[in-house]
Amino acid sequence: MGRSSEPGAVLDFWFGAARNAPERIGERMGFWFKPSASDDRAVQERLEPTMREAAAGLLTDWMDSAEGRLALILALDQAPRVVFRRKPEAFAHDGQALALTLAGIGGDVDRSLGLAERAFFYMPLQHSEDPLVQEQSVRQYETLAADFPEHAGVAEGFLKFAREHADIIERFGRYPHRNKALGRESTAEERAFLEDGPTYGQ
Repeated sequence: MGRSSEPGAVLDFWFGAARNAPERIGERMGFWFKPSASDDRAVQERLEPTMREAAAGLLTDWMDSAEGRLALILALDQAPRVVFRRKPEAFAHDGQALALTLAGIGGDVDRSLGLAERAFFYMPLQHSEDPLVQEQSVRQYETLAADFPEHAGVAEGFLKFAREHADIIERFGRYPHRNKALGRESTAEERAFLEDGPTYGQ
């Protein structure tokens, strides 16, 4: 049986022009971070088959290249958050995605990627509810900003969100916006936070 996609096609779909042009990242932010029915349909159509293949361990050879590893991370970290928005399955593959990210960083795989690509390579760190992983997340985004001084505004924007996520984990020990989907009872403080706090698409 043929595969639903190849790594390059996954990256081209997800990043668009921003893949090789950091100055185009701003144009892509809405697609990445602001839910819309049409974008959700596009992601589901293009990435859900790859997500299922990756989750089943059918694409392990993709780990051998930076491009392939990033495509796996997107399929396991980003695609579920869209395909299963506001459902527990949105976070079902976070452990697999985090393992891919950590091993990739350990082998310096990430350093060959561009600004937008690296920002998403590190995203599983940001999505973790482990405080130690959050510390590493902030360090990676600090390094990202240092490595792209010519695009400081964009890189600092990613770092800002990493710090914001780390602050939420430091405060609550978990992400309150996941509580409903995961059947977790929110505390009074979490309920107050959710009234005006970010939901991150969930």
